[in-house]
Amino acid sequence: MMKRFLLSIMALLVLSSVLVLNSCSTSKKSMKSFATKGPNYEQIKKAIDTKDSEFYYPELLRRFQEADTTLTPEQVYHFYYGTATRSSYDPYGSDHLKEVHEALSGDTITEENWQQAAQLIEKQLETDPTNLRFHFYKQVVCSKLYGVGSKEHNDAVKQMHMLVNAVMMSGDGQSLESAIHVNSVPDEYGLLEVFGFSPQSQSLVEKHGRSYDAMALKENKFGLKTMYFDVTKCMESLSKKFQF
Repeated sequence: MMKRFLLSIMALLVLSSVLVLNSCSTSKKSMKSFATKGPNYEQIKKAIDTKDSEFYYPELLRRFQEADTTLTPEQVYHFYYGTATRSSYDPYGSDHLKEVHEALSGDTITEENWQQAAQLIEKQLETDPTNLRFHFYKQVVCSKLYGVGSKEHNDAVKQMHMLVNAVMMSGDGQSLESAIHVNSVPDEYGLLEVFGFSPQSQSLVEKHGRSYDAMALKENKFGLKTMYFDVTKCMESLSKKFQF
C-alpha cells in the first residue's frame, strides 16, 4: 500500500534532513536570544494584527505563499505561531490526510492520482497554512508532478524549510525544558518525517501547568530516544472548544 509514495518520501528524507538541520543550526545562532523561552502569543498577536508592522499577518501569509525567501527568521516565526492566535485556529479540526493516502494507495499511482493528492493538499493549506505534515507531502507530490528542481518543487521545499526553521527556534525537542512548540499534533509528525524519525509510542505529560507530547522514537542514526513537543496551545484550544 502506498509503495511508490513511501519510496518518494524516503528518497527525499536524507536531503531534507541535511538541509533543514543546516539551516536550523544557522538560524538558531542568529535567533539565540529571540525565542529561548518559546513563543509569547500575546506579543505575537499584537504584532501580526498591526498593519504597519513588518509582522502584519496578511502580508506574511502572502509572501509565504509566494515562497519569498527574503522573509526573515523572525517574520516566519511570527507567521507560524501567529497562526495559532487567529480566530480560525483549530488544531483538532478535520483534515484531508486520509483522502491523500487513499489517492496514493495501491501499487500503481497515476498522474491523475498525484493531481488529486495535490488538490487535496492545497485545499488543506488554504485554511491550515502552517501544517508541516502537508507541506512535507506537498514537496513529495510536486517532485512527482513537476520534477525535482522545478519551480513548484523548489517553492514547496523553501516553504517547508522556512517553517521547520521557525519551529526549531522554539527548542530542540530533547527535553521537556527545550520542547518544540507546535501548533498541532500533525506538525509533530511532519517534523518527525522531515528528520526521518519513526515514532514508537506517544504519551501526554503535564508539568507546571503545561502540556507536552513525549514521542518515543524507533532506533535512528542520531541515537535520539525521545522528542518532546509543547502542545499547551493545542490543549487550550481543545479545552475551549469542548468547555472542560
